[in-house]
Amino acid sequence: MSGTKSLLFVDDEEEILDILKDLFAEEEYNLYTATKVQDAIEIIKEKSVDFVLSDLKLPDSSGVTFLEKVKNMNPEAVRVLTSGYLDVGFGLIAKDEKSGTLLISKPWNLETIRQLVTGEMGA
Repeated sequence: MSGTKSLLFVDDEEEILDILKDLFAEEEYNLYTATKVQDAIEIIKEKSVDFVLSDLKLPDSSGVTFLEKVKNMNPEAVRVLTSGYLDVGFGLIAKDEKSGTLLISKPWNLETIRQLVTGEMGA
């Protein structure tokens, strides 16, 4: 498939990354994962990433800082911040108008994530 979209998931919990990889395993996306911001930045430098979902709390940076870097590196990429500490209601999606980042609070269900990716990627 020409023009395959790429998804990058960043979370310090490997289990979350495994769940997300499984969720999209049969979809026609290039899937990348990272547990650290530095690794994620290297992926973005090397690959064309269309969608980035990052946890707020990461071992080497905050998700907010990381997604600001993503915005500077690849302004067209959809950026999603996820956390149990967001005040938008569990599983609800909001948008930070200043940064353009989508916010989704934990716990989220897999269908919400699938619909978000599908909707944003135009699939």
